[in-house]
Amino acid sequence: MNSPVAKKLKILLANPPAREPAGPGMERYFIKAGSRWPWSYIKKISDICLPPFPFYLAYAAAVLEREEFVVEVIDGVALNIQEDEFIRRTREIAPDVLVIETVMHAFQHDLRIIRELKDDNPDLRVILTGPFVTVFAQNIIRDYPFIDLVLRGEYEFVLAEVMKRWSRGEDIQDLTGVAFRNGGGDPIISSKAFIKDINLLPGPAFKLFPCNDQPDMTCYTDGVCTYRPMVTLHSSRGCPFKCDFCLWNQVMYGNGPWRPFNARRVVDEMEYVIREFKAREIYFDDDDFCISKEHVLDICRGILDRGMKIKWSCMGDAMVTDEEMIATMAEAGCIFMKFGVESGNREVLKKIGKPLDPERAVEVSKWCRKHGIMTHATFVLGLYGDTMASMRDTVRLANRIKFDYAQVSIATPFPGTRMYDKLLEEGAIKDLDYSRFDGAQSCVFNTESLSAQEIENFRKKTIRQLILHKMMDPGWWKNYLRRSFILYKEYGFLRTVEPLKALLRL
Repeated sequence: MNSPVAKKLKILLANPPAREPAGPGMERYFIKAGSRWPWSYIKKISDICLPPFPFYLAYAAAVLEREEFVVEVIDGVALNIQEDEFIRRTREIAPDVLVIETVMHAFQHDLRIIRELKDDNPDLRVILTGPFVTVFAQNIIRDYPFIDLVLRGEYEFVLAEVMKRWSRGEDIQDLTGVAFRNGGGDPIISSKAFIKDINLLPGPAFKLFPCNDQPDMTCYTDGVCTYRPMVTLHSSRGCPFKCDFCLWNQVMYGNGPWRPFNARRVVDEMEYVIREFKAREIYFDDDDFCISKEHVLDICRGILDRGMKIKWSCMGDAMVTDEEMIATMAEAGCIFMKFGVESGNREVLKKIGKPLDPERAVEVSKWCRKHGIMTHATFVLGLYGDTMASMRDTVRLANRIKFDYAQVSIATPFPGTRMYDKLLEEGAIKDLDYSRFDGAQSCVFNTESLSAQEIENFRKKTIRQLILHKMMDPGWWKNYLRRSFILYKEYGFLRTVEPLKALLRL
């Protein structure tokens, strides 16, 4: 029997824009693909947006290109375009398949765009990916007939296999990581996909982003990055720690093992982005760059052995990092590190499953300052078990940590996390308005100890207090002014006044 003739599918990988009015001249801008937790911020409509790089779409694009599919990309968030412009561009491309990595707080925005595109072209096949649809795959397949397929978990290889089978007119019923309708319209849901060896992934398809005809890495960044062009890389996936609020580790990875890329591959990718994109800074946006001391030192030795003169930064931790690691990272060019503190209360840390000694966070910040690495510490208010007293412990600890920048978030119980399950069982989650699941804007639960309004108000006061406290620290001013001068030369005036802008907005 002759095998089916494969049709050459055109596949559009997309990160549609989502924005809402937020007063005269202002808008709520949604950060979507590329971020491990959905959030938004209020900005002037005229301001540019510098979002994180959408890595999973980029790996998926590279896998599809390797299989010789026609791949188009539109990252509407990075392009800072309106929804109607995204729709216009999609119509011009006329894809056979549209793949969107959607997020909880912007899900309704994405649905509205998909409906309009489907009305134009009923033959368009739509695939959704991401943690939100991974959790609610059955509901989405049941409730939204214009969604053809949901990919659950790590989707890069699964997407390529689906495209090969669709091209040949074959079914996908035996695949892991898919949710779809059978011939009778009933949902078929398989278990989540998981990539055991991430070294099988090709390098990200950087040259397709933010869109094929406008490749430009300068439209992506992270708040800790100083120099441009900046390019984001991964050195690993996953995390062995079990924080109950962590979305990607629980939902996308299923609390699977930490998986490193080969250190030589990592350094090779660094050389590639320096050569191809003239990168002057690299940001390692791992779930936790510092999990393995051996892995970190191998990367640092690779940088030093090749004589690479590149500045880099990373998302690390204060749990397993020691001074030798910090010193070696600094020698190899590290200039900035993020690390999660979350709470200053030992009982709360125990309840959420984070094995951090708060005193360790103080030590790590001192080591970083000693070796010339600036720091960005993250704190979360309203964690499971938090009270007004424990949140005050967090503020007291924050005032002792020698960080240069900080992020203060509202604990958000994303579906699929243990935090969500516990609060839902206790009846603490006050609504299921998806747009409010946004740790930078709102709290969605009330407990016996704290109301949502108390947590939101406490966050505003905490940010003011931390900024004012830092202004009393001569060491902070030294680093802030030095970095601000560089940011002014690299990005212009707006990036130099971010802490002041944050203070004035509250």
